[in-house]
Amino acid sequence: MSTPTQLQEVYDCFISKVDEDLTDKESLIFEYFKTAKSKSYKIVPHDLTYIITDEITYDGNFLLTLDQDEIELIALHMLYEHRNKKESYLLGLRLFVGTKDFNSLPDKKRELDGIQNSKKLLKEEIDDLKQQFYDYKYN
Repeated sequence: MSTPTQLQEVYDCFISKVDEDLTDKESLIFEYFKTAKSKSYKIVPHDLTYIITDEITYDGNFLLTLDQDEIELIALHMLYEHRNKKESYLLGLRLFVGTKDFNSLPDKKRELDGIQNSKKLLKEEIDDLKQQFYDYKYN
């Protein structure tokens, strides 16, 4: 019998895709995880039921062993949520200061453009991976 997949494996896969320090942001990572799980559970072949063994660090495990592509799909959804949060912040800032003033802040404008472009590419990557599950499932 194989060992259940640790939630930390999913967290690590997500963290490896992020270009910022997420130290001491366990609760934020767990929120991303819960959202990502809700977007993945109907697609992946394994049951995504999990148990939390530490309420502070959100350590725990799934009841089953997940395949690497299942972990990857959850991590990609987490990354999408992370970028969505950053985009929402920048859009709120643009709304607050006005588009003209926001656009005169080249770093913020460039950051928003980069996030929006990366979200489009990430969505395509997620859709491609989801399609692979469907192809595998029905062929």
